[in-house]
Amino acid sequence: MVIWITGISSTGKSTLGKKLFIKIKKKFKSTIFFDGDKFREIFQNDIKYTLIDRDINAVRLTKLVKNLSEQKVNIIISANLTNNKFRRWMRKNVKNYYEIYISASLKSLLKRDYKNLYNRALKKKIKNVVGVDLPFKIPTKSDLYLKNDQSKNNFLKNIDKIILDLKKKKFSFY
Repeated sequence: MVIWITGISSTGKSTLGKKLFIKIKKKFKSTIFFDGDKFREIFQNDIKYTLIDRDINAVRLTKLVKNLSEQKVNIIISANLTNNKFRRWMRKNVKNYYEIYISASLKSLLKRDYKNLYNRALKKKIKNVVGVDLPFKIPTKSDLYLKNDQSKNNFLKNIDKIILDLKKKKFSFY
């Protein structure tokens, strides 16, 4: 089972992913969590944030996730996929693939901009920020869409909604 949580920076991907992982790991021990930022650190941040570099990172992530899934590992991954071609590839090549897309208003993103990306990008101090000067291709076939313009506690109530949706759609864990 692969649960991929996507959306631009500060939408709540990692927050949701970590809590979802804790809940699922209790019942399904062969479950791991990947965070997109931590994944980049594994490669010593050897690539930048241009669209080309983001595609390189997406290839790395998707191939690794596919490989682990084939070994009966449940994966929850919180990482931005900026291009629908990688989402289509995952859906085609990975059994039990479930995608969650999270969006948020610019006002909410600026409010919880803990990396200070949006403020700096809007002031033209940095480039290559998805949603500001790089495009984000909105997922066209997500299994679940969540809007996060709410408090952290209210947003995390979506975990039960996700679990119910997985059961309803008959997704199964290893």
